[in-house]
Amino acid sequence: MRSAPPARLLRGALTAVLALGLSATVLAQPSVAADGWDRCPDNAVCGFSQPEYQGDMIVIRKPMLSLGSWDNRIRSYVVKLSGYSSAVCLHPEPGLDPEGATHSYFSESLDESSHPELDRAVSSVDIGPEADDFCGSESRYPMLWDVVKKRPTTLPATGAFGDMDRDGHADVVSRNMVGQLWTTHAYTSPGRTVLVGGGWDTMTKLTRHGDFDGDLNEDVLARDKAGVLWLYPGNGKGWFKPRVKIGGGWNTMRDLAAAGDLTGDGKADLLASDSAGVLWTYPGNGKGWFGARKQIGGGWKSINELVGAGDMNSDKKADLVARDTAGKLWLYPGNGRGWFGARKLIGTGGWNGHKELAGLGDVTGDGRPDLVAHAWGSYVGEGHFLLRVYPGTADGRLQAPRDLAQVRSTHFVF
Repeated sequence: MRSAPPARLLRGALTAVLALGLSATVLAQPSVAADGWDRCPDNAVCGFSQPEYQGDMIVIRKPMLSLGSWDNRIRSYVVKLSGYSSAVCLHPEPGLDPEGATHSYFSESLDESSHPELDRAVSSVDIGPEADDFCGSESRYPMLWDVVKKRPTTLPATGAFGDMDRDGHADVVSRNMVGQLWTTHAYTSPGRTVLVGGGWDTMTKLTRHGDFDGDLNEDVLARDKAGVLWLYPGNGKGWFKPRVKIGGGWNTMRDLAAAGDLTGDGKADLLASDSAGVLWTYPGNGKGWFGARKQIGGGWKSINELVGAGDMNSDKKADLVARDTAGKLWLYPGNGRGWFGARKLIGTGGWNGHKELAGLGDVTGDGRPDLVAHAWGSYVGEGHFLLRVYPGTADGRLQAPRDLAQVRSTHFVF
């Protein structure tokens, strides 16, 4: 029987933080075996190729979808993190798949642990404060609560967006900490959560609002780091057909918002505000790209969030919701000709407390479009925020919010 690990190896149970930087480095075994705790650098989880914290060492500083050459090699590990929580989650499957995963706060030699089945069977690792999700699906995508209701079958075109799989329920699209994109459906929906794919952390802007290419499926627009705008045409099943390049030069835009049919021609349009504070309409042609842009006006530097929320005031025209730098929320009623009427105050203040705002159409099933907010607050566990739904009213105002999901702080949901 091997001797118990030194007491200092258990100090990893005290605290944790997700240290951003290189995901992993590998260090060869020294000629004289050293204490595993001493070999492992601070703010990391270290895996060892031998029991009792010996052998070659991999240094893990952030969640890893795959361990590469270290797949199925880890036999013991040290948790040497600092911060609020020393959580680590070991997954036998790549991609942080929760099936068979084990959550721990302690440094352990796997062969003598309570989960020896993970000895030489770890393929991906989650670390840091948010690994406190106990290795569940919520670490990869939002788990929607029962606020989402089936929409009326008579929902007008101005409200028929936000449904990725055409099952009559609003869906969320989310990008997680490792660049995966997911489409998530409510518990009451017959649809299923779908992994769209990886590599979405190369995108600096993501927006959606209905059909842009004329096939009646919900699409997504994405701008990459080089400033290229792409259309990802939906297939009506929760993921996409091959993407289409719209064009370059979009890094000059501070914000983009897919806002539905603003021009009244039955085709979805795009709004963009540039660095000078000018707002532009890019009229959609119904085939997946846009005609010549038209200037709406200047002075939009005071606006830090644009949301295509649908027909908020029941006049059968697409509207815009905007948040200003003072934290006020405004409704800009569309006139059906590509610009807006006099704005209306629908939130007197405090809206800068929300990280992001999104329009998903009718979430609550009452036939009116709603607003979804990424809501911060001390009532949410560390490393998390709430998705909250503000139900819309017939005259463009918002009702008291309802909780939609608890989401990891590293997720972007739209």
